[in-house]
Amino acid sequence: MSFYSPSRCRAFLFSTLSLAVVPTSSVADISTTPVIGGVFSSSEVLKNQVLSSLSYSATLTRDAAIFTIAGVTLDAYILALPLDAKTKARVIAQLSNPTYSIPLGYFLYSYYDRYSGLGSEDVFKAYLSTVYDDEVLRGFEHSLYYVGDAPDSDYKEPDTSTEATGHHEGIRIDEHFIANMVVIYDALFEIGVWQDMERLPESYTYLTNSPEDLAIINQIQPIIVELIAQAASGMEEGDMKSAMLAIAEDGKPENADKSNNKAQALTITLIDFVRLNLLKAYRQFVYKDERAEALDDWMQQAFDEQPDSLIQFLESQQNKRFAVQVTVDGLQQGLIEGLVNEGTPFISVAYQNHKDRAKYKPEIEKVIEPEHQQQVRFMEVLSEQTYRDPHYLPFFKKLYQDHRDNISRVGISSTPTISVRNLPIIKTGAKVSGEGGTGVPNFHFVDRDIDRAYYFFGNDALQLDVLMVDNKVQTMFDRLDYLKTLNCNAQYDWNAHTSYDGLVNLGLGESLRDYGEKRCVKELQARSEVEVALREKRKALIEDIEAYQSISSFDLFTKLSKKAQVKQSITQFAELDGNGMPDYTLVYNPWPDHFAHFTGPFSDEILMPTGELNRLDYWIRQIEATYKSAGVYDKTLWGMAGDHGLTPVFYSLNPEKQVFYGLQAELDYPIVVKKISSDEGEGPKITNALNYPSSKHVDVVVASTAGGNFMMDFFNSKQGWTVQPLYQELVQWAPIAAPKDGSINVIDEIAKRLPESLDYMVVRESACGERACSVRVIGNRDLKRVDELITRHGDKLFYESLMGNQAPTLLNIQTLNPYLGSPSKADFSAYSRLLEKCINRSVKEDDSTWCSRSEWTDLTQLTPRPDSVNQLANIYLEDRAGTINLFPKAGIGYNTIVPGRHAGEDYLEKDAFIGFWGSPIGENSLPLKIEANGSLAPTLYEYLTGELVVAGENGWGFPSLLNKLDIR
Repeated sequence: MSFYSPSRCRAFLFSTLSLAVVPTSSVADISTTPVIGGVFSSSEVLKNQVLSSLSYSATLTRDAAIFTIAGVTLDAYILALPLDAKTKARVIAQLSNPTYSIPLGYFLYSYYDRYSGLGSEDVFKAYLSTVYDDEVLRGFEHSLYYVGDAPDSDYKEPDTSTEATGHHEGIRIDEHFIANMVVIYDALFEIGVWQDMERLPESYTYLTNSPEDLAIINQIQPIIVELIAQAASGMEEGDMKSAMLAIAEDGKPENADKSNNKAQALTITLIDFVRLNLLKAYRQFVYKDERAEALDDWMQQAFDEQPDSLIQFLESQQNKRFAVQVTVDGLQQGLIEGLVNEGTPFISVAYQNHKDRAKYKPEIEKVIEPEHQQQVRFMEVLSEQTYRDPHYLPFFKKLYQDHRDNISRVGISSTPTISVRNLPIIKTGAKVSGEGGTGVPNFHFVDRDIDRAYYFFGNDALQLDVLMVDNKVQTMFDRLDYLKTLNCNAQYDWNAHTSYDGLVNLGLGESLRDYGEKRCVKELQARSEVEVALREKRKALIEDIEAYQSISSFDLFTKLSKKAQVKQSITQFAELDGNGMPDYTLVYNPWPDHFAHFTGPFSDEILMPTGELNRLDYWIRQIEATYKSAGVYDKTLWGMAGDHGLTPVFYSLNPEKQVFYGLQAELDYPIVVKKISSDEGEGPKITNALNYPSSKHVDVVVASTAGGNFMMDFFNSKQGWTVQPLYQELVQWAPIAAPKDGSINVIDEIAKRLPESLDYMVVRESACGERACSVRVIGNRDLKRVDELITRHGDKLFYESLMGNQAPTLLNIQTLNPYLGSPSKADFSAYSRLLEKCINRSVKEDDSTWCSRSEWTDLTQLTPRPDSVNQLANIYLEDRAGTINLFPKAGIGYNTIVPGRHAGEDYLEKDAFIGFWGSPIGENSLPLKIEANGSLAPTLYEYLTGELVVAGENGWGFPSLLNKLDIR
C-alpha cells in the first residue's frame, strides 16, 4: 500500500479545509565572492550573500489589492462566496487589515488560481485519439479506459464535470470548498493563532495538549462539526455519508468525553492542515518577494562598486545547471526493460507464472481469491510476439536506447519494500535509522517510548512531516533553499519555493485524470517562456554593463544615462528572475502503484498503450518539452527512481486469524490482539493525535502493509515494556492473562500455522545497532521449518544455516533470477567467485573472512532477492521496526483484498527503478549494475552544487552515483 494511495477519508479531510510569508536584504562585501568555476560561482553568491539575510518578516505593508482571485479583487471574490451573512460581513470588514488580508489573499490565490483554470478533460486520452483510430482503441479498452460513451461495454465514464471532483463523492475545489477554508481561517485568526508574529517561523509547530492549544481545538470543533454535517446532508447515501454523519454525531457536546473522540481527532487534523498550508503558502510568497528585493539590492551594489563581478555573476547564471528528480510509485526496472527490450525474458516468465497461478494456492491454509479478476490480454500478446508500436512507451524506448548503462540493471528497494519507508529515502537521500535518518521503518509501527501506535493510511499521514522534522531530516528543498525549487505533487516540501500539494493531487487525481500533471506542466510552460526572456535579459545586461564601462568618464551625461538604464534593467531582471525555470524540480507520480494494487501489476490497465505506464511516459515527455523550449535541456540532469515494484496476488489470507484464532482455541485464557492497520484495499483510519489509545493492555499489536508485509509487536522483554524482545524470549512468550508458569513458543506457532504461505519471518537474535546485529530468518520449505542466521559485525556479514552442516537456502543465494537474461561469462564468474568466498569459505569464528556489504550486494544482484542479506541484517536498525516481520511467498497476499502487492521480498517488489539521463552524461559513463533507490537525491545534489556527497556524513544515507555518469 502506498502512502499516496488516495482514500475517501483523505479526500474528505482535504475537502473540508487549508494554511500557512515578506522582505529585507543584506549584501556582503562583493570582494569576498567565492569563485568555483563559472558553473557554481553564481550559486555561491546567492547562497552566501544575496539570500543569507532574508528575514521572512511578517510586518505587512503591502496593498491587499495586489491579489486577484479568479480574475477579481479579493473583496469581490469574498462577496461572491457562499458564506453566511455574519461571517461574510466580518471577513469583508477585516480586509483592510493587511495582517488579515495578505495571508488570506495569497492562500486563496495559491489554492484557487493554482489548482483551477484548466479543463477537466483527460489529456492523455485526448492524445491517444490523435495517434490511434477508434477501432484500435477499442481493442485497448479496460476498466480505466473506454472509447466514446461505450454504450455496449462495461466501461463507465468517470466524472468529467468542469469542477474538480474526486472519488465520485462530490469532493470539489469549488466555491463551497473555498468558503469552508475561509470560515476556518477566520475562526483561527479571531482567536489569535498567528497575527502577532513579527517573523514567520522556520518550521511549523503542531498542536499539543497545552491549555492554549486545547482552547483553540475546543473553539474550532463546533465549526468543523457543522461543516461536516452540512457536507453530509448534500451527499447521496453511502459509506462516505455514513462516516461523515458518524463523525458529526461524535462531535456533539454530550459526546465530548468519549474516548478518542473522532470529531476532535478530525478537528485537530484540519486545524493543523489549514495552518500548515497557509503558513507554507505565506512563506513562499514572502520568500519570492524578499528574494527579488535582495537580488536587486545586491546587483545594484555590485554594479556600483564592482561591475566585473556582476558580469561574472550573470555569465555564471547563463551556464548554470538544472536537475529534475522524478519519483514514481511502483516503478520496477525489470518490467520497464521487459516492455521495451524484446530480448529479455521478463514478460514471458511473468505471463507463464500467471497461467500457472494455481500452483501458488496453499492446500492446508484457508485462503481467498481477490474479487477483481486480473485482465492480462496485452501481456499475453507481448509474451507471444514482438510488439512494435512507435506510440507505445516512446520515452522509455529512447531512454534504454540512449542511456542503458545509466539505468541500474537491478534496483534496491529497502526492506520492507513499502512507500512510506522508501519514498522519503528517494526524495531526501537519508537512510531510515540513526542521526538524520527518517525514523520511519514501515507503514505502521509502535513507538514504545510514548506508547503510540502509528498507521499512516489516514489522518496519521500528517504525522510523517512531524517525524521527519523531529529527526532533523534534510530534504532537497532544505539543502537547496538558495536556488529556485518546484515541488510537483510530492510530500516533505516545507522549504520548496513553489508547491503543488500531494494530498490535493491524490484527492482529485484518481477520477479527474491528469489533474496534478496538467498543473505541473502548466507551471513549467509558463516558466519556460520566462526563462527564454531571462537569458536574453542577462545577455543584454552583460552587453550594457560592458558598454557602460567603455564610456569615458569625461562623457558624464552619456555615462549617467547608461547607468540609469542599467539600474532599471537590473530591477526588472530581479523581479522576473524568480519566475524562471526552477533549478531543482521534484515530480511525484503515484498512479502506477495505485492502480496496480486494484487491477494487478501486469494488467491491461497498467501495460496497455492506454494504461498507466504509457500515461507516465506521455507526461515525462511533456515535462521534458518545457525544458527544451526553455533552452536549458542540455544543462539538465534527469534522474528517476521507483520506491518498489509490485507482484501479483492470486490468493490471500489473514495471519492474525490463522495464527491467533487457532492458538486461542487451544488455550483457556485470552490473548489480546490489537490490529492497527486496514487490509490492503480497505479504507483508512482516524487517530486522535492528542488522545491516542495505549497498547499496554495488549499482548500483541499486529499490522499489515500492502499485502506483502505483516508485522507483530510483542512486549515480553525481560528488560521492560519499551524494549524489543529477542528470539530466546519469544520462544517463551507469556500473554498477560497466562498462568504464572505458562508460556508459548510463539515463533514455532507462527511457523507451524503458516506452513505454506510463509516465505520467511525475521526476528532479532540479538540487540541490533550500527556496530553489530544478528537476525534469525525462519521459513517453511516442503512443510518443514528452516532456521538461518545473519550476523553483522560493522561492515562484514556472515550468513549461515542453523539446520546442521548445510548451506543456507531461504534467500535463494544459489539461484539465478529467471526474470533476468542469462548473465555474461564475466558476471557469472564474479558471482561464482563471491558465492565461494561468502558462503563456502567464510568462517564464523573469524569475521575477517566474512564478506563485506558491497560484496553481498554484488553477489545477490543475479539472484531473485537482490541485496537480501544486507537488507535483512539492517531491518532492525530502527528499533520501531516491529518484533517479528512476516513476508508471504510469491503469489500470496497477507491481509489484502486486491490483486497487487508490495512490501514483500519477491524480486518483482524489490527491484526498484533507478536511472539517469540527459545531455550532461558523457559517453564514458560506467554501467550501473545494482544500486539503491536512495542514491537518486545525492547524485542530483552533487551535480547541482559541485559539493562532494559522502554517505554517512551531513545527513546523507546513500552515495552519489555522479562519478559513474561521466558528467561533461
